[in-house]
Amino acid sequence: MANRFEARRAIVTGGSRGIGWAIAAGLVSEGAAVLIVGRTQASVADGVRRLEALGGQGRVFGEAAEIGADPAVHQALVEAAAARMGGLDYLVNAAGGARVTSALEAPWDVWQQEMNVKFWGYLGMIRAAVPLLKASSGPRAILNVLGITGKDPNPALPMAGAANAALRAVTKGIATELAPLGIRVVNINPGATETALLETMAKGYAERCQSSAEEMTAWLRQSPPLGRLPRPEEVAALALFLLSQAAAPITGTSIDIDGGSHRGLA
Repeated sequence: MANRFEARRAIVTGGSRGIGWAIAAGLVSEGAAVLIVGRTQASVADGVRRLEALGGQGRVFGEAAEIGADPAVHQALVEAAAARMGGLDYLVNAAGGARVTSALEAPWDVWQQEMNVKFWGYLGMIRAAVPLLKASSGPRAILNVLGITGKDPNPALPMAGAANAALRAVTKGIATELAPLGIRVVNINPGATETALLETMAKGYAERCQSSAEEMTAWLRQSPPLGRLPRPEEVAALALFLLSQAAAPITGTSIDIDGGSHRGLA
């Protein structure tokens, strides 16, 4: 495969593991310089080491930060990218998870924590990154890893559903605003995916259903019509296509990758 991202520069939040790391790995493998962001220094160091093993020596950087509602954090990450890579061409927002709980029972501070990461964190990173994207030339894009709960509300995943639905709405407007500048904004909607988060979700469902985590894991894996869950590298392949010039006419939309779990109209 040709190096679709040769000499391009990207930030990937949530880039130390799971889907975020898989997207970062794809970008690095195809020539990009990448700055990954993770919650802890240890996880970031491990993510950088694994990316360098793919041939990314000198093109991989890491920053440990809590992606939340603080604009100073977003600005600092974007400035770090500019200092280390000389600019920015792509922003990939992939931080956060999907906490299994009840909208009525979850403590208010938990609601705030989850929305801080997924909604305010994504929006804050977009706002901080746009000036750098405007200053760059060539292909530029913002890609947000949302989730199918933004289209199919799930009573066990209320925070993920709220954040994803809100982001679908706000990024539609941002895509329209940035389109005349040639900056695209696209979202992908995974359902449950074969990552470490699957085990966490299964434990949460098990507690609510008075079942075992093993039973819930099996149920999650068998629930899509295709009979299996997407793997992180498959989600990354979709993300890389949407970032690439092959998807140049695509902006302001969300694409599902969930094994067919979404039963409504697209």
